[in-house]
Amino acid sequence: MRRHLPAAALLFTVAFLVRWWFLSGLVLGDDAQEFSVIQRVLTGGPNLHEQLQLRFAGWGLNWLFAYLFGLSETTILLPTWILSSTFGILAYALLVPGYGSGRAFVAGLAVATAPFEVVLGTVRTNDLYLAWTLALGFVLLVRLEHRPVLQGVLVALCLWLGFYVKLWAVYALPGLALYYAAGRRWRGAVAFAIASVVVHGATCAYWWWTLGTPIPFIESHAANYPVAMGDLGRELAHYPRMLFVGSEFGTTLFGIVPYLLVVLLATKALSRASGRFDRLDALLAGFYGSFFLLLEFFPNGFSLDAYYTVPRIFRYLAPLSFPMATHVAKLLLDRTRDDRPVGVTAIFVPLVALNLVGAANATGPGRVYREALFRVVHAIERAAPPKIVADTTVGYWLRMLVLDPEEVRTEVANPEGIYGAKDCEAWLRDQQPSFPAGTLLVTGLSGYVHYGAHRDGFRLTLFETPLDPGWELVGDYGLLTYLPQPEPARLWRWKNSPAVVTGELRAEDVSSLAGITDPNVLWTDGMARYDRKDYPGARPYFRKLMREYPGKAEDAMFFYAASFFRESKWMRAQREFKRLIGRFPKGRWTAGAQWHVAVCDLRMGHVARARARLEWILRRYPNDQGTVQLARDELDRLRRRRGGVLLDLWERLVGRS
Repeated sequence: MRRHLPAAALLFTVAFLVRWWFLSGLVLGDDAQEFSVIQRVLTGGPNLHEQLQLRFAGWGLNWLFAYLFGLSETTILLPTWILSSTFGILAYALLVPGYGSGRAFVAGLAVATAPFEVVLGTVRTNDLYLAWTLALGFVLLVRLEHRPVLQGVLVALCLWLGFYVKLWAVYALPGLALYYAAGRRWRGAVAFAIASVVVHGATCAYWWWTLGTPIPFIESHAANYPVAMGDLGRELAHYPRMLFVGSEFGTTLFGIVPYLLVVLLATKALSRASGRFDRLDALLAGFYGSFFLLLEFFPNGFSLDAYYTVPRIFRYLAPLSFPMATHVAKLLLDRTRDDRPVGVTAIFVPLVALNLVGAANATGPGRVYREALFRVVHAIERAAPPKIVADTTVGYWLRMLVLDPEEVRTEVANPEGIYGAKDCEAWLRDQQPSFPAGTLLVTGLSGYVHYGAHRDGFRLTLFETPLDPGWELVGDYGLLTYLPQPEPARLWRWKNSPAVVTGELRAEDVSSLAGITDPNVLWTDGMARYDRKDYPGARPYFRKLMREYPGKAEDAMFFYAASFFRESKWMRAQREFKRLIGRFPKGRWTAGAQWHVAVCDLRMGHVARARARLEWILRRYPNDQGTVQLARDELDRLRRRRGGVLLDLWERLVGRS
């Protein structure tokens, strides 16, 4: 074992450095959603009624890193970065018995630098956790054949963990059943079955005890949709196209690996000189072949009445890369059986070089986006504007992760729930008169990179009219070359002073509600509009209740203020919550209103003032457990932005000394 440690350490180091060099960042469409899950678990513990939180193997490592080191881009990316860097070691462990340490090492290098492995190691995606558990299970399956009981138990644990990343872990079961049945490996099969019953049974019992159902993960899986018969051909072509052609931008994903695999398999089948297909060939082909067939053709919604699928995006192919890249490396080793270093080097050095070229191409869009984003961030930090305007996704990252609220005291405004470029243009036209002079606008950065988001955000090339002359160009921060219509990331400064906007402060017209005299009807209708996110439509109902029905006034005032909060109109929301506190200083909504006032301060960049109010809430309302928990969560988020428990421990030790 010890003699293999230097090779494993070197493989990990090379892989880690390659991923650092090609780092793409938080460029996927659901990164913000998964970051919110990690943040909520970190501050309030897991909420097992949420579908994503039930998939604990998909966020567990992120929680650990954030808990230890605080919330940052690094701690969000590091778990997938590290796990991805171990695939070369897994390939080495698989091949070393048959090929020796030197040859297995170069094969491990080929796997460690495989383009798709690099892509997944430079982003944050839970699919890599599924790929890793399946790859580890496969290596254990092959290496522990002489210890069938241990083999069965460990493989069962790997699949159990993978299942709680994604349901698709079950796609390994048909191949595994065939493996046990064909080889009559009954001891391993029995051990696997018993271990699976134990771990899944214990987990289901826990779900039943806490949630009242044994299978919540299946009951609340991600939404799928039925595919019309006429669309099946196009739908089924997505995954093969991603394998052999590449991404939506025309960049490669798997590089040369699938082409080499086809050529080498054909060569081995047709040429006796290459040797016959051996058992490991069959196992590897069974691994990626069966998984691909099930992923491609089995209804992903696990409903057999129609062909159901999920949106077909590249990261779902994650479990295919390791067995395919490993099989390519093995087939190349089979062609150099004479153990001459020159022959092995002559084959694998070009392969590693081609892999790195493919990795550079595959990660190109993400790296272009990330570089432009951080150039914009540095410019914002230098300018310290009163307000920043960005699209929904970029605004989220600026507010929640990238900008340090202790250093950049500014409000981040974005069109919540609005994505398309033309809708963002209309929102900007309506809102810009109220912006204070010096407000910065981010254009060009289109939310996130993949999944067809290149028509979202403040994309000037897609606007129907030029920007208002009140905007002056501050800087150009790099052309986003991957976009179908390339556009540079830019910052613009609003030169005008805010116009006097009387409409927003004027009382809502309630004349259309004159015929409704029942306060319960007003309340029900107003809340129905509020729940539909029709906040302007709900406000007249709340306004009428505030004016004419004292018994409903406090509730109406709270949701009236909350309607502005939901629209990210922080100043107006704060004003209305303060009015509520003034009118009902000991009311049932007062503590919640105080929390909302503090959050409005946070969103407008007044961090010290917000922290003071949150700490005051803890002292003033100790018996209001809900509000106290919300205040603690916000304070914890602020603390996590600075560091995790290790930094806290260090500061305490330094303070004592």
